[in-house]
Amino acid sequence: MKSTIVLAKQGLFAACCLFASCSPDFDAHQATVEGQARPTSAWSAYGGTEGRKFASLERITKENVDELELAWTYRTGDVADVFQNTPVLAEGRLLLCTPFNKVIALDPLTGAELWSFDPEIDRNLRPANEFNCRSVTPTLTEDRECPARVLMATNDARLVAINTFTGERCQGFGEQGEVELDQDVGAIDWAGEYQVTSPPAIAGDLVIVGSAISDGNRVDAPSGVVRAYNSVSGELVWAFDLAPPGFDYKNQPVSSSGYALGTPNVWAPMVVDASRDMVFLPTGNPSPDYDRPPGTNMAHYGSAVVALRASTGEVLWHFNTVINDYWDFDVPAQPVLANLSMNGTEVPALIQATKMGHIFILHRVTGKPLVEVGYQPVPVSGPLSDRLSEVQPFPPSAFQTSRSYTKNESVFGLCDDLDAESLAGPVFTPLSDQWTIGLPSNMGAINWGGVAVDERRGLVVVNTNNVPFRTKLISRLGAQELLAVIEDSGADPATRREARMAFDERYDLPAGAELAPQRGADHLMARHPYLDPLVGMPCAGPPLAEIMVIDIEQGTQLWRQHHGSTRNITLIPLPFGMSGMGGSLLTESGLIFIGASAEKMLRAYDVDNGDRLWQHKLPFPGNATPMSYTVGTPQGERQFVVIAAGGDSRAGIGGEGDFLVAFSL
Repeated sequence: MKSTIVLAKQGLFAACCLFASCSPDFDAHQATVEGQARPTSAWSAYGGTEGRKFASLERITKENVDELELAWTYRTGDVADVFQNTPVLAEGRLLLCTPFNKVIALDPLTGAELWSFDPEIDRNLRPANEFNCRSVTPTLTEDRECPARVLMATNDARLVAINTFTGERCQGFGEQGEVELDQDVGAIDWAGEYQVTSPPAIAGDLVIVGSAISDGNRVDAPSGVVRAYNSVSGELVWAFDLAPPGFDYKNQPVSSSGYALGTPNVWAPMVVDASRDMVFLPTGNPSPDYDRPPGTNMAHYGSAVVALRASTGEVLWHFNTVINDYWDFDVPAQPVLANLSMNGTEVPALIQATKMGHIFILHRVTGKPLVEVGYQPVPVSGPLSDRLSEVQPFPPSAFQTSRSYTKNESVFGLCDDLDAESLAGPVFTPLSDQWTIGLPSNMGAINWGGVAVDERRGLVVVNTNNVPFRTKLISRLGAQELLAVIEDSGADPATRREARMAFDERYDLPAGAELAPQRGADHLMARHPYLDPLVGMPCAGPPLAEIMVIDIEQGTQLWRQHHGSTRNITLIPLPFGMSGMGGSLLTESGLIFIGASAEKMLRAYDVDNGDRLWQHKLPFPGNATPMSYTVGTPQGERQFVVIAAGGDSRAGIGGEGDFLVAFSL
């Protein structure tokens, strides 16, 4: 259950935006001339170089950023619930993918389309994690027929190779340019239970791919196996199924190819250290998220960073950010590699952001903490008490970025009654059969947007959400009669709806609450975003979203402030912050560019003090991570900042669209 979000609803609090008439005509900025490939700076992978989301560019500065203007727009034609793509550059082309896995090459100067490729996925799928494609991965090979290729993993579980120059399939890869990923991972309950939403990683001549799986469905979910294929032929080279050491492959559930079922998956982007032949995996939970039978500890590699030998798949080390995770605190963001100056010595570091808002700084080679990690006592109680760890890892306070939930702080006190009926506690509060308020929640203080890093200065840019969820466990005992009807796909739909309504009433589930069956475990899980019943604002109260900068060596937060406003939903923009998904871009000139809000706005902040230096409206919220590059022209180099502006229908505000928007001086 990745990135499940529902934010502020349009209710009594919503009104027409006073400033809507000021929006530019974004359609008028679409290219009208024929495009071409251009000489550009590098941004060849999701997250830029080693995941740092850092552009070593200085054309746009603190002094001239206020002159940044809309340069061009492009509309993909594919509108879905989300548009979380970050484009990449290869062979002078700007490459993006749509939520339906269409790949498009653009002229990076004008935004004119050069080619498009459509894998023709079934749009009637029910993907467990929405239709989504966060990026594609270009690479160069020695194949004469298709030397430059774009690799993409799809919502319907295919790995596809496309010619960077022409947009045609690389026919020598797999069968007619693709490899099927879901044929040997175990039984699939429905088309969409197993998908891929993040870009594959490239390590030499290997392409490495993970998966996103519906991990609240059943104990024997498809395997979370990570696989490496030859990037020319598509032949399988190695597989790592994330089963714990000593796993009994003879007597425990495995797929037809022998991969352990129900293991943690790797749904977020991976990162590669090419010089050290290492690939780093941010792992999810074993399945199901919130309850698993006692016995084999399938969470050994869960909610962790796992380092593998990239050429062989051999495990080198792993670091658990959560011990025995029963909160859906899977690691959601790409690990970041940086060479940091610490105590006068340059150290190869790995920086990992987590849903808890904890930032862990590890030695890349050994996995040992470079910034102290304390294993602190946490509460142990409830029906899972025999499986909960008595301690959890915590970084120092400056590296803990999430708020905790405090009762009776909602806007206008609208959540006070519900607060009184619910349990609330610090992070890692055990779940029970009572509603428990979580902040940070499964939505994550930090999610897939991750962090941006300036390795020279040792700075980490963090944007966080403060959206609580209420969660409870429901014992299957006593619910079996209703569940038999609810889970019977052959039953009359009206009868199933009546059974679900009776179930919701019996167990105090509000309308729209998510119910995860967790088949094979003792408990179902119910959860919902904790919003006040009248206005629809998150019950934690403001700030609903924040942005901050951490100085790693000093161990301090340099500044911290709200990010975003209620501009989309109120007559007067209130400085409450506004939650959303996406990450930030950091530049050599000391600028932070970020959308990551349900507000239709791209902003630039001063990394040194948080001053907002520029902002510009977007056609839809920019729930994506921006990137930047320069293009060589006869008049000199021009620097661009590009962001996908497609909104997020789950937020209930801002709408959803299909724009890629570029800004330049």
